[in-house]
Amino acid sequence: MAYADVRRALKTDRDAVTELWINFLDEQAETDDRLDVSEDAEERWKNDFPAWLEDETRRVYVVEADGDVVGFATAHRTAPPPIYESRGEVYLDEIYVQPDYRRAGRGKQLVEAVVAWSDRVHAERIRLSVLDLNRGARDFWEAQDAVAFSQTYTIEREVAEDAKDDEGTKKIGFV
Repeated sequence: MAYADVRRALKTDRDAVTELWINFLDEQAETDDRLDVSEDAEERWKNDFPAWLEDETRRVYVVEADGDVVGFATAHRTAPPPIYESRGEVYLDEIYVQPDYRRAGRGKQLVEAVVAWSDRVHAERIRLSVLDLNRGARDFWEAQDAVAFSQTYTIEREVAEDAKDDEGTKKIGFV
């Protein structure tokens, strides 16, 4: 396999990264059936992607192999709630490498790109979330020296089919 290379994403990477992102969502949905992909997920991603590239508080990195984009990572600068001591943080939103290109250091290279950016912005920590059912992802992060910080719990509820949402009807995910 050819040498993998990590770089910041370009606008011309939008379609390749969109396809990878949809694969990422599908894999998550296969891992946990509570994660249904919305009908307009792709539209939202394509809408927001160019803005993320121009936003200095965000980063989108891609990893290439054999001349193709085979993985990506997204991250953004953040901080804890104001009741806690202010510390610069980076939240690693998503990371994905195509299955055929895994276990060759590409995910680690994407993490290293996020770590390097975190150093440049003086972030004291990098946070991320992993599906509890995704043992492979948990193993990956433990190999990157990540340690568990908190647990997220859900309370599943049944909502009547005819229930109308009068609040919060604006779609999330459009910059």
